[in-house]
Amino acid sequence: MDWPLVIKRNCDALKPIIAALFAMGGRAWGGPGSKLPRSIYAAVMFVLRPAESALRRLIVIAARGLVLTPRAQRPLPAGLPAFSDPAALRVPAFSLFDPLKHFSPDDFDQNASTVQRIGFFSFYGEEFAHSAAAIASPQEPVDAASLFLRLHSLKRALSDLNGQARRLARWRARRDLALKRKGPFRPMRMSACRPGLPPGYRKNEVHAVDHVLRECHYFAREAMNAPDTS
Repeated sequence: MDWPLVIKRNCDALKPIIAALFAMGGRAWGGPGSKLPRSIYAAVMFVLRPAESALRRLIVIAARGLVLTPRAQRPLPAGLPAFSDPAALRVPAFSLFDPLKHFSPDDFDQNASTVQRIGFFSFYGEEFAHSAAAIASPQEPVDAASLFLRLHSLKRALSDLNGQARRLARWRARRDLALKRKGPFRPMRMSACRPGLPPGYRKNEVHAVDHVLRECHYFAREAMNAPDTS
């Protein structure tokens, strides 16, 4: 398998997608207090989630065969503030892990499907449904500060794929070390990718990012299952 070609091809495909997301926000992107119309916010999220999933899988591919030792944790020097400027924009590190799936008790209850559920809007009538729809206007401004940070985090991680691969390799080293310790087992993540389909996956490709995610997901599974020949 030509892994460098797989990485380059999909990195090149993600770059214009991310650029288009920044363009969608235009001048509205900024620091704390940034707002976007609800319709634009939803359109960005529609592409951002699968783009994040695709990048996570590219990191898995880039980290294949990479073995590093965990970094020693160093305490923060006494008297040094954690952040010099609380109002400054701080882009968080890109999340290496898929968000876990959340299940309700009904998902495991065989009789749950037989319970009749009353729709929220049908209970209150049509008038309430119309008024609720009017509140959620497509042009209603919504807080986009966290969305802006996620987008910046995605862009920065894509430009530093080798650094993200080293982060993942160090996490794997910490995981393997924790598994060797004696004592009661503590629940932990075993893989950066959650079982099943990735977040943002769509069966029908309706955007260019869908094809990128499909390809990255396939090759990430190949990379995780292939024997290590390093």
